[in-house]
Amino acid sequence: MGNSFKENLKEILEYKDMTVKELAFLTGISNRSIGNYLNARESMPPADYACKIAKALNTTVEFLLTGKDSDNHTQVFSKTLSTIISNFPKLSQEDQMLVSQLTVSLSKMK
Repeated sequence: MGNSFKENLKEILEYKDMTVKELAFLTGISNRSIGNYLNARESMPPADYACKIAKALNTTVEFLLTGKDSDNHTQVFSKTLSTIISNFPKLSQEDQMLVSQLTVSLSKMK
């Protein structure tokens, strides 16, 4: 996750495959305002807008500001990790064990 509102908002919009237009519709905030939050150097929304954006994205204002939830864990996984997590339970026990061993082995190579 990024460490600015702009970066975190961009990432969560991408993760949720949501457009600025869709977010504007859900929040009642203009496309232009949301675009400014995504493109301006240091543009931050007012608190009420930040709350609307967080609610529409099913996240927290804290996450949008810091990239972390209240337990200091990142809240959104990358698309790749989300795909792995969603497909893992579909694997046989044997394949799950192989994937687990493979990830451990690969992480030790770095």
